[in-house]
Amino acid sequence: MNKLISSESVYWCQSHDRHIRVHKVGDVVVGINYMQGDELEIFDENKDIDSDLTNFYNAVCPYLNGGNEIENINLAIWAHFDYENNPLIK
Repeated sequence: MNKLISSESVYWCQSHDRHIRVHKVGDVVVGINYMQGDELEIFDENKDIDSDLTNFYNAVCPYLNGGNEIENINLAIWAHFDYENNPLIK
C-alpha cells in the first residue's frame, strides 16, 4: 500500500485574499505560512514556516469549526493576527 509521508501545498483563498502554504507529515500540520494579496511569485520566494502561527493553529484547531482544514487555518490566521496586534495584550 502507498502512503503519503509528507506534503507541501499552497492554496489561494480568494475570500480571505491570501495564499497559504501548509506543510504536513502524514495528516499532521507541521508548518503554516501565509501572505496577504495575490502575488504568488513573491510568496514562492520564501518557503519559511511561521512557527508561532503553526503552534497556535495546532493548539486551537480542536476548537475551530470552519468546515474544512483550510477554513480552520484561515480562522486561526485571523485569530493569531488579532492576538499579536492587540495593544491591550502586548
